[in-house]
Amino acid sequence: MTKRLIEIYDDILEPHVAEYIDAEVRTQKWQYDYQSNKGEGNPNFHWHNLCGRGEKEVRDNGYEWLLPIWETAKFKYNFEKKYDVDTFKRLYMNAHTYGVEPHMHQDDGDFTMIYYPRMDWKLEWGGGTFVYDEEKTRVDVLAEYRGNRLLVFDAWLPHCAQAVRRECYQLRAVVVFKVYQRSANHQRLDFYKNEN
Repeated sequence: MTKRLIEIYDDILEPHVAEYIDAEVRTQKWQYDYQSNKGEGNPNFHWHNLCGRGEKEVRDNGYEWLLPIWETAKFKYNFEKKYDVDTFKRLYMNAHTYGVEPHMHQDDGDFTMIYYPRMDWKLEWGGGTFVYDEEKTRVDVLAEYRGNRLLVFDAWLPHCAQAVRRECYQLRAVVVFKVYQRSANHQRLDFYKNEN
């Protein structure tokens, strides 16, 4: 069995920075046009906002206020050494509302970082992230939605957002970083080779 990466970090940002990011996320305009299962015949869409490919484009597009998430992970938690990374390849935001049914999928890249920005989110609203085993038969981890939480996992692991409960009238927003390691990730290469 391949060793898997699934880690959760809580309270990663200083409270005032987390609150600022939360406030900025709430002001965003969203597009309802994104499919996480491209090419699989799945017609479901969810809310999406591409921030940029790499730090320069993120800054040029006016999303520099999201970079403290990356910088904190990289320096405070030593992601550069721990995960052999120095930058991200893509940064975007996804969102769901009640009635938008998330579906299981796998990501590109070596690993995915999901940040939960909503500081007022209630546990009973759902909206966390399920990460499944390789066979897609059972949930390995449910990272519940908690503001200022960061979930990091191997991109090839099947995962999906937890549905937002009917009692919730809020937008379940997340910030997503797609990351490639500097060195070749043999686990990722072996996984995709076995899939073909």
